[in-house]
Amino acid sequence: MTQPYSNSVKEKPVKFMPQKQNYETSLQYEGMALKKEDANKTIEQLHKKYAR
Repeated sequence: MTQPYSNSVKEKPVKFMPQKQNYETSLQYEGMALKKEDANKTIEQLHKKYAR
């Protein structure tokens, strides 16, 4: 018997990446803000800079 979902299992799931404006709004709710030097960077650049 074949498995009906064999193709979907092989697909890589899409990683969620928020929009920058939504991220800034979320930071404001938490009482934080981006530094001026980081204001022009993309979410991907910020993630690389601050990843632990």
